[in-house]
Amino acid sequence: MDGVVASGPAATAPRERGWRWFVLALVLMVLVTSAPAWPPPLALLAGAIRLLLPVEQFALLVLVAIASCGIVGWWSGGRLLLGLVWVAAAAYVVWRVPLPLTGYGAFLRGWAVTVGAAFGLVCLASPSRPFLSRGLAAIALAGGVTLVGFATRAVDGASASAAAEQMLSREYQQRLGAALDAWRSRSTSTTWREFSRRVPEAMDRANRLEAVLVALGEPVTASDAVGGSRAGPLVRLAPALLALESLAALALGWAAYHRLTRSRIGPPLGALRDLRFNDQCVWGLVVGITVLLLPTLVEWRTVGLNLLCFFGTLYALRGAGVLTWWVPDRIAGWALLALLVLVPILGPMWVLVTVLAITFSLGLGDTWRDFRAGAAPRRPSSP
Repeated sequence: MDGVVASGPAATAPRERGWRWFVLALVLMVLVTSAPAWPPPLALLAGAIRLLLPVEQFALLVLVAIASCGIVGWWSGGRLLLGLVWVAAAAYVVWRVPLPLTGYGAFLRGWAVTVGAAFGLVCLASPSRPFLSRGLAAIALAGGVTLVGFATRAVDGASASAAAEQMLSREYQQRLGAALDAWRSRSTSTTWREFSRRVPEAMDRANRLEAVLVALGEPVTASDAVGGSRAGPLVRLAPALLALESLAALALGWAAYHRLTRSRIGPPLGALRDLRFNDQCVWGLVVGITVLLLPTLVEWRTVGLNLLCFFGTLYALRGAGVLTWWVPDRIAGWALLALLVLVPILGPMWVLVTVLAITFSLGLGDTWRDFRAGAAPRRPSSP
C-alpha cells in the first residue's frame, strides 16, 4: 500500500474518525507557533523548537493547507462559499503576518502560498492517490519552484542554495539571540541562583542545552584554507526539516478540512500503525549515504545530509508504526513509563537517539520483510 491511507475513490471514502489525536495535534500546533512568546524559564526549550522549525509560523502553513483543500473540494462538487472563506482567511493572515516583505518574511509568504498551490494542483491531477503521495509530490514541486525563485534573486553570481542559506542563517541567528537573551535574563535572577544552588544538576543541564543550541544554530568558522564561515548544522538541514514540517502541516490541514465539511477530496488519514509508503523511497537513503561516504562528492554532502534526514525520519515513523502494530497496550504503557524514567538518568539526547535507532531499523527492515503481513494487530486503532 502506497501511503498512510488505503487507496480508493474520493467520493466513497469514509469520514475521518476520532478527535483525540486531532485535538492533541491542534494543541501542539498552537504551542509551537507561540514558542517566541514563551516565558523566560522556557526560553531554551522555545529556542530549540524555533531552530528545528524553519517556518516557525506553523499554524499559517496549516491554514493555507485548509484553504487549498477548500478549493479542491469546491472543484470536486463542494460548496464554493466555504472554499472562498478559507482562501480569504489564509490570504489575510499571509498578508498581515507581522514580518517585512523582504528576507525571511518574503520566504515565509512565498513558501506558504507555493506549497498550498502545489498541493491543490497535485490533488486535482491525482484525485485517487492517498495523502502521503500527494504531500510528497506537492513538497517536491514547491521545492523546485522555490529554488528557481532564489536563483532569480541571487546576487553576485551566488547559487540559489547559497542565497537561501544566507537568508536562513541570518534568521536563525536572530531567533537564537532572542532565546539566549530571554534565558540569560532569567538565569541572572535571584530566584534562579537560589534554585541552582539547591539543584546544581538543573544549572548543568541548562548550560549544556545552551551550548547545544549555540553549536547547532550559529555559523561554523571555517579554516583559513577554506575561508570565511559556513552555516550552522540546522541551517544546512533546513530543506529536510522544512519538508517534514510542511508535510505535517498538510496532514493536519487535510484532517481539519475533512472534519469541517462533508465534501470528500480523498481517503482519510490512517493510523500510525498502518503507515507504509512506496519501497522505492529507500533509494533516497541509498543516495544520501553514498554522497556522504564518497570523498569525491564532498561538495554534495549537504544534499546527502538532507536526504538522510528526510527519508530517515520517514522510515523511523514507519518503524514506529510497526511497534504500535505489535506491542500490546499493557506493554506499551510500561515502555513509555520506562522511557520517561530514563530521560533524567541518561539524558533526553541518548533516549532520543536510542528510540530513533530502533524505529529506523524496524522501518528500514519493513521494506524487505513486511513485519505486518498476514498478522492481526496486537493493538486496536485509537478512536
